[in-house]
Amino acid sequence: MTATPTEGSFTRESAKCMGPYTVCTEPALYLSAVEFSDIPEMVRILNINQDVYNGSALFQYPYLESHAQDRIQKAHDTVTAIGINTHWAMRTDPHGPLIGWAHLHFDHYDEKHPQPVHPITGTPLVVADIGYWLSPEHTGKGFAARVGRFLVEEIAIKDMGCDIVRAVSYVENWPSRKVAERSGMELELASKSILIPKLGVMRDICTYAVHKDPATKSIIKLDYDY
Repeated sequence: MTATPTEGSFTRESAKCMGPYTVCTEPALYLSAVEFSDIPEMVRILNINQDVYNGSALFQYPYLESHAQDRIQKAHDTVTAIGINTHWAMRTDPHGPLIGWAHLHFDHYDEKHPQPVHPITGTPLVVADIGYWLSPEHTGKGFAARVGRFLVEEIAIKDMGCDIVRAVSYVENWPSRKVAERSGMELELASKSILIPKLGVMRDICTYAVHKDPATKSIIKLDYDY
């Protein structure tokens, strides 16, 4: 399966990568598609403190029901458009409450931002960025790192055929960077200053990456726009 099929109209019943996936059994951890029923718990968790807001370029604080509604709607719209789910809830039971979030983001290419190709074969590359957050009530258990590695190895590379998988973090966000490292990624870009619109200031980010073929390590993404 590839991650970039022709866009059309798909149903959630026929979509790929919906889950539930078993990340591990000791402790129990699963990934399954985010649902609108997750909204109350998502709002509750993201208002416990400002950790996700401080560590993300996009999340707001206070986090409102409308924010969650919009984010999950976009996740569902992606399924309808391409027939592949790219957003999952972390759960300690396959059908239990959400305790965290994981997603894959695929760039949209155009003349200004062409799709990268393999430097030797010229084959178009499938590239994704991963994102994740975890409830502060469940930190310190290794959940984020386990999900990160599963997302990279089992879903992005094995199920979706990705050639390169990246994670972006603020330079000073060491917990997020540790998750990227424990997910099997290596530091690719040590520092780049970009504008964070929600803050109206420039912040330094770094990127980590896994390359299925070492020959693609020369391909470094430099244009990040939030």
